[in-house]
Amino acid sequence: MSDIIVGNGIVQLDVQDTAKLKKVLFGGEPWLVYCVNADTENYRLPPVLEENARSLWRNLGLSVGVLKCWDPTSSGRSVAQRFKLNLKPPLSFVVANGNKPRMVGLTGISKVEDLEKKLRPAVALEIVKVDALKKTASNVLKPLHSSFRGLAMVTLDTSFWQLKLEEALMATRNKEKGGADVLCLLREERPGENTSLGGFFLESLDAGSAKVFLQKCQEQSGSVPLKATPKIKARPSKPKKVTPSPPRPRAPSPAKEAPKKAKAKGTVDQVGSRDTLESEEPLFEAVDEDEEEEEEEVEEDEVE
Repeated sequence: MSDIIVGNGIVQLDVQDTAKLKKVLFGGEPWLVYCVNADTENYRLPPVLEENARSLWRNLGLSVGVLKCWDPTSSGRSVAQRFKLNLKPPLSFVVANGNKPRMVGLTGISKVEDLEKKLRPAVALEIVKVDALKKTASNVLKPLHSSFRGLAMVTLDTSFWQLKLEEALMATRNKEKGGADVLCLLREERPGENTSLGGFFLESLDAGSAKVFLQKCQEQSGSVPLKATPKIKARPSKPKKVTPSPPRPRAPSPAKEAPKKAKAKGTVDQVGSRDTLESEEPLFEAVDEDEEEEEEEVEEDEVE
């Protein structure tokens, strides 16, 4: 049996109370769970929890509970084993909105403001976007999300994504054109049994129908059984047709100008013109080996 500790608002959770434990872990309501074992269950809780549990409820809508996370539950596994958490103290985690538990370190936190800042992202509600959703559906569902935290809401752009569903489930779809389709998909795991799958469509996109729809979805009632898990994949892209452009006509090549004849000039001394010097008397010439030997002999004769 679970009860509230008088004075500080902290709930003592019983690991054998399956219904309560299931509601805490999977119900969607925000909880901060502080884990204890046989050695630490009589220790004093961190002051930031003892003194501010009610403040966390007022500001974040978050309850604080104490649980023997390493004791076996009715399924035979402990909570720490079930969610692959630390196998020994210290351990505390926050769970909300149907998400898996997220471990939270409390070491060094003494002010409730700092704790709230650390916990706020984990308890915030959001509709996950795969792509744009019709605004009418988003406007209807978003105000109801806080009342159905156990449901994860996802939007899907079917112009890009393809979702293949079984015929029995498609039969529950609203045949009216326009607006967005709202679908509830269920997955229930029971110890020692096969996972059961199911789903159904929202009949009418208005606040009253949406609330009944979400309630049935959260209670996992009235669904159409499914044989396999629905798959999402991107639609195949169509290859673009490329029309080759006609060849451009070649531009007429400009007429070649006849080379201009150099004007005859008189004998003029040109100084410093390398072009003239190389044309008349090259600056460098290749010398044959025979000529080199003759020059060496002449030099030797002159020296003698």
